[in-house]
Formats: sequence, structure tokens, C-alpha cells
Amino acid sequence: MLSKLRTFRCPNCNEMIDDSKPQCRFCLVPLDPAIVALVSERQDKANQACSDASYLKTAAIAMFVFLGLSFIPILPLVRLGFLITFFVVLILLIRWQVKFGSLLTSDVDYKTAKQRKNLALILWLAAIPLAFIVRPLIDFLIARSL
Repeated sequence: MLSKLRTFRCPNCNEMIDDSKPQCRFCLVPLDPAIVALVSERQDKANQACSDASYLKTAAIAMFVFLGLSFIPILPLVRLGFLITFFVVLILLIRWQVKFGSLLTSDVDYKTAKQRKNLALILWLAAIPLAFIVRPLIDFLIARSL
């Protein structure tokens, strides 16, 4: 069975290298296998954090689109789409924070992942008053005026 090739940044020259080599192919610094295993594992987690944060941001944007469409009275099923994505985003936020919130890495992409997660959190928090206070109030005012 083939083992998965993992990459990490060389501690000396900061170039991306794979974990199967005994030395960096760019600067030829020798690599300790124990440190390589640890750093490779962290890099894998950082890569997964970036991927998960991208999905999280997309789900949060979809949630907000459903929320915006739910203000149109002729589209009642859109509210169900909003509720589903609202809870999916909440679960993804909690999952991301538990898995990757305390990750120690100098990966620049991990910073971007944290920003995407924070954007999703802001969108989720903004959706609460809009969906559960403003929209019902508008529905009430429309029903009262008819």
C-alpha cells in the first residue's frame, strides 16, 4: 500500500519539501525524521484547516443568500433552506474551532483560514437578529396591513 506523501516547509530555507527525503533538496540541510514527522503532521492539519474554512465561508454565504431570499413572501421553502444552512454553519464553526482553533503553525494560509472562519462567524451572528427578529416583525406588519 502506498503511503501518503506529506510536505512541509524547510526550517532553514522555508521551501516546501516532502517528508521522504533525509535532507532539503534546496539548501541540503539534514532533516531529523522525528521533527519531520511532527512538522508534516502540523502542515497536514493546517491544510485541512484551510480547506474546512473555505467550505465554512461558502456555507455562511449560502446561508445569507437564503436569508435574503426569505424576505420575499412568495418563496416559503427558502426559509427551510435558511434554517438548514444556519444550523450547518453553526456545526461547522464549532467543529473548525475544536479541530483547528489551537493549531500552532506559521503557515500564512492558516491565517487566511482563521479570517474565513471569523467571517463565517460574523455572518452567522448577523443572521440571528435578521432572521429571528426583523423577518418575523416584517411578516407581522405585512399581515396586519392586509
